Amino acid sequence: MAVVKKKNNQRELTPFEKELYNAVQKVKEFKLPAEANICSIFYKNPDLLYVYDNLKLEDFTNNIWRVYYAIAYDIIIKEKKQSLDEITVGLYLEKHDKLKKKYEEYGGYDTIEKAKEYVKEENINGYIDELHKWNVVLQLLKMKFPVYDKLSEFTDMNAEEIYAYYESKLNHIFVNIEGDTKSYNIADGIHELIDELDKGFAVGLPYCNLPLITKETGGMLAGNITLIGGLSNVGKTTFTRNSILPSILQNNEKIVIMLNEDGLKKWQREYLVYVANNIFKADLQKYVVRDGKYSPDVKELLHKCGDWMLKQKEKKSITIIPFDKWSAKKAIKIIKKYSALGVGDFLIDTFKNDAGNVSDNSWLLMMQRMVDLYDVIKPAGKNVHLTCTFQLEKGRGARQRFYTQDNIGLAKNIIDPASTCIMIRNFFEDEYPGGKNELKVYRLEGKNGRSKIPVKISKDKTYQIAFIVKNREGSANFYQVVLEHDLSRNLLKEVGICNVPVDF
Repeated sequence: MAVVKKKNNQRELTPFEKELYNAVQKVKEFKLPAEANICSIFYKNPDLLYVYDNLKLEDFTNNIWRVYYAIAYDIIIKEKKQSLDEITVGLYLEKHDKLKKKYEEYGGYDTIEKAKEYVKEENINGYIDELHKWNVVLQLLKMKFPVYDKLSEFTDMNAEEIYAYYESKLNHIFVNIEGDTKSYNIADGIHELIDELDKGFAVGLPYCNLPLITKETGGMLAGNITLIGGLSNVGKTTFTRNSILPSILQNNEKIVIMLNEDGLKKWQREYLVYVANNIFKADLQKYVVRDGKYSPDVKELLHKCGDWMLKQKEKKSITIIPFDKWSAKKAIKIIKKYSALGVGDFLIDTFKNDAGNVSDNSWLLMMQRMVDLYDVIKPAGKNVHLTCTFQLEKGRGARQRFYTQDNIGLAKNIIDPASTCIMIRNFFEDEYPGGKNELKVYRLEGKNGRSKIPVKISKDKTYQIAFIVKNREGSANFYQVVLEHDLSRNLLKEVGICNVPVDF
C-alpha cells in the first residue's frame, strides 16, 4: 500500500485514493444531466414529487441540484403547498437563510426557468433510472470494486446490465438497493404487539349496517385490498357506497374515490338520496331526484341535504376523481399523492383492464395491475386500504346460485393480492318463501352466536346475498350473509345468514 505523506499539515492522497476521487468526480459529471432534468420536471409538475416518493436527498450528489430538490421537497411534501412558482419559493427561502444563499449562488429561479424549457415530463422514468444506475456505481466505488476503467462503458448500460456484468460479486449490493432485507425471531417485540392488538391495531374500519361481514372479515384494514364483485346492474356500487361512505363520516376518516364508469354528478345524485333517507329519515326515491320538476317539499329537502353535504366538505372526507380513461398507473399516482396528505381509504369503481389494452392476454395485464396496486397500498408501502368493485364473468354467472372465485373468469388471479373478496347477487324468485328453492334465513344469537333464530323473509322486499369467497381474517363461504336493500332509496342492512346450495 502506498505511503501517506503529510505536507503543510495536509494529508496527501495515495495513488489509489486519487484514482478513487477522480472516478467519483467523473460519475458526478455523468449524473449531472439526470439530476438537473429530474429537478426541473418536479418544478414543472410538483405533483410528481408524490409519485416518485422513493427519491431521497441523498440520491443527488451535485450540490446545486441537492439544493433545488431540498427546496421542492420541503415546499410540496412537508408544507403541503400546491405550487413551486418563484413567489412560493421566495417566501419559503425567507425562513431558510443557508438554502437561500446557495439558491442565489446557483442562479436562483432563472436556473429552473431555463431548465424547464427543454425537459419533457414523459422522460422522467428514464432520468430516474439513470440516477439510480450511477448511484449504484458510486456504491461500487465506495466498496472498492474495480470499476474505474469501466465508467465510459457504463454510460451505455442500465443498472441490470451492470448487475449482469458483475453478477456474482455484486449480488449483495443489488439486493439492498431499495432497502435492507431484515430478519426477525418470531418472538421479537411480542408484548408490544399484544398491546397494539389490544388497542385495535388489527381491526379495520367497519362496514356500515353490516356487523356480520365486519366481524368475519375484520373490516377495511389498512394495507389490504377488498374486492366487491357482481354481475352488471346488480348493485355493486350501491352496496359499496352505502356500506363504506357512512363509516368514513362516522369515524372521521378520509376516502378518495376513483371513477371510470359513473361520473361526479351521478355520485352526487346518489349521495343526495342516501342523505335524505339515512340522515334525515325522509322517503325519497331515486327517480324523483332524477326526473326533476320538484315539488316545493322535495326541493326544500334536497337543499337541506345539500347544506348537510357542504358542512362535511370542510373535513375533506370524500374526494371524487373521475377518470377520462382508466389507467392503473394513474390510480397508483393518485394513491401515492393522497396517502401523503393523510387519506387512509381508497375506492376504485370499477376495476378493469386499462383503456386501450385489448388483446388475448388482457386478463394477464389485469392481474399484473392488481399486483402493482397492492405493492403501493400494502403495509410495507403506503399502508392504506383499497376497495375495488369489479364485474363477474357474464353467461353462466347469471344462472349460478353459489358464487366462488371461478365466477371471475380468466382474470380470477386478480383475487390473489386481495385480503377479502365479497361477491353479491340478488335473490332468485324461487328462493323467496314458498319457492322451489326457498332459502332458510337465520339470525345468530346466544353465547358465542350458536343459536339460530329464524328470520322472516318478505316477498314485498328485495334481498341480496353476499358471498365471502376469500377472507384472510376468517372463514370463507362457510355461510352467506343476507342483506335487505332498497336500491331506489339507498338503504342497506343485514338481516341474517343462510346456506346457499352449491351448483352441480
